[in-house]
Amino acid sequence: VLGRNGSDYSAAVLAACLRADCCEIWTDVDGVYTCDPRQVPDARLLKSMSYQEAMELSYFGAKVLHPRTITPIAQFQIPCLIKNTGNPQAPGSLIGASSDDDNLPVKGISNLNNMAMFSVSGPGMKGMIGMAARVFAAMSRAGISVVLITQSSSEYSISFCVPQSDC
Repeated sequence: VLGRNGSDYSAAVLAACLRADCCEIWTDVDGVYTCDPRQVPDARLLKSMSYQEAMELSYFGAKVLHPRTITPIAQFQIPCLIKNTGNPQAPGSLIGASSDDDNLPVKGISNLNNMAMFSVSGPGMKGMIGMAARVFAAMSRAGISVVLITQSSSEYSISFCVPQSDC
């Protein structure tokens, strides 16, 4: 039912229920990287990251964690250590309330595959009250889940991404 990395979420829920000192997630990589090491060979292992950073990266494509994993441990401020079963001596990545890597201007980059982007634009949109609400209400009526939204500062356009399978 939970799909990819569902055991991560189960571990986080169990850690929260038990008010554990730490949640350890063992996986097939050394931890959380700055980007996908399969696509970017010089990706760097992140020693630490905040709950919010981990949640954003996992939601927007980082495959190391299930997107729901962070919520239960963040709620109870339980640190989460990501380790590699095939390389247990590697330091891993620690997810917690704060990060030792806060001096990085960009913490990580993720990508979403198999998405379709739509843009609704035109000069008639400027100052038009409720345009975004109408666009997203139409998507909702069609049963389409919007994953990402951006609106230009000029109010002339709204762009959004949906899974290609919903198109």
